[in-house]
Amino acid sequence: MSITGIAVDLFVRHLSLSASFLFLSLAGWRVYTLFHRSENAKRILEKAIETQTHEPVTLHPEIDPALCSACGACTQACPEGDILRLVHHKAVLVEPTHCVGHGECERACPTGAITLVFGTKSRGMDIPRISTDYETNVPGLYIAGELGGMGLIRNAIKQGHLAAQHALSSLSGSSQKDRDTDLLIVGAGPAGLGAALTAIAERKNYICIDQNTFGGTVNNFPRQKIVMSHPAYLPIIGKMKFKRNRIPKEELLEFWNDVRKKTGLEVRERTQFESLQKIEENFHVKTNCGVIRAAKVVLCMGVRGNPRRLGLTNEDLPKVAYNLIDPEQYKNNRIVVVGGGNAGVEAAQALANVELKNEVTLLVRGTSLDRCNKENKEIIEKLASEGALQIWFDSAVKEIHSDSLCIKKGEELKTVPNDYLFVFAGANLPHQFLMSLGVHMDKKFGEALSKSA
Repeated sequence: MSITGIAVDLFVRHLSLSASFLFLSLAGWRVYTLFHRSENAKRILEKAIETQTHEPVTLHPEIDPALCSACGACTQACPEGDILRLVHHKAVLVEPTHCVGHGECERACPTGAITLVFGTKSRGMDIPRISTDYETNVPGLYIAGELGGMGLIRNAIKQGHLAAQHALSSLSGSSQKDRDTDLLIVGAGPAGLGAALTAIAERKNYICIDQNTFGGTVNNFPRQKIVMSHPAYLPIIGKMKFKRNRIPKEELLEFWNDVRKKTGLEVRERTQFESLQKIEENFHVKTNCGVIRAAKVVLCMGVRGNPRRLGLTNEDLPKVAYNLIDPEQYKNNRIVVVGGGNAGVEAAQALANVELKNEVTLLVRGTSLDRCNKENKEIIEKLASEGALQIWFDSAVKEIHSDSLCIKKGEELKTVPNDYLFVFAGANLPHQFLMSLGVHMDKKFGEALSKSA
């Protein structure tokens, strides 16, 4: 072999050795990174178990380890951050209380290993009995959205659409003269919007009512609150298009109002649903504005109008509130916020704005902020470190007085001056109300969500 040939051969061997070394180095780094992430995820899960926050409080993914391929597609698809992680080469929900049931993980899984379920085997979740078409056990009465256990705007719109579609497709042959409308929609929030647009698209008679105003419970969110992070599809309109992914309340309501104008959607505002009874083929729905006769009824009311209370004396004082719409109306006040979830933490952030000059204390029942998302946790902890507010862990209100509160902090009772108390302890599903309408309730112990949802 010539000198040139030998040189070329040595050069090729050198390249091969270099490439092999580089490949092994990258492979080793990859293995180390995966191991490190797995151990970190394991520690997060162990902490959740230790703090008793390892059981989801809403719709959530259940992962079949036998089908999981450890591809990580679900962990990348989750819009709530790193709450789904790989532990020992299997996907695990390591921060269950942060899950809000988007369902992106289920859609992203290539092996069908993920199923969305209500409740767990040890912790049941009360849900109205509804069919895959969202019809209750009362024929002709439907439930869509938050009232049925799913609170995401995108899901609520879809459910309202599917419920209305099924209701309108099964109208009886009774005369229109016997009723005021084909379809009565109770609630003008996202589910009600989906239902009303479906009725318009199918050219059916409908009446949409809301106890407040168009937009429903979205109107009650704080100013500039991010209410959507993924697009939804509206009947007639199609995909809701925005210039950014994170949509604040005001932008969403503006979009919906434009939709209302374009489609001619009508809402009877300040009309409160009170009760209903079925007489022959039609529902007679009693409202504060009179009786409406309808062939079909879709309840899209949500549950935010039924906040979970503390159950304390004097809780009806004007100083006690269960939502925060305009933080700027509270200035130079001593304020206590109850709740370590996103709603409570976001309210405390807004009220602690330095320009408002409030003294804000956030009460968290547990020993850590494990019920809010990562972004809110970082913001509230930064505010606390800067002295903009206080966070009291292992704490709860024990007594409410006109100008003070008695708070149990650990084993100590403290009396603190107080002007306003905001309670964000979640909402109760109105079981008694639904049962008064004849709707049966079921307790779900890890049962799957219908694929139509």
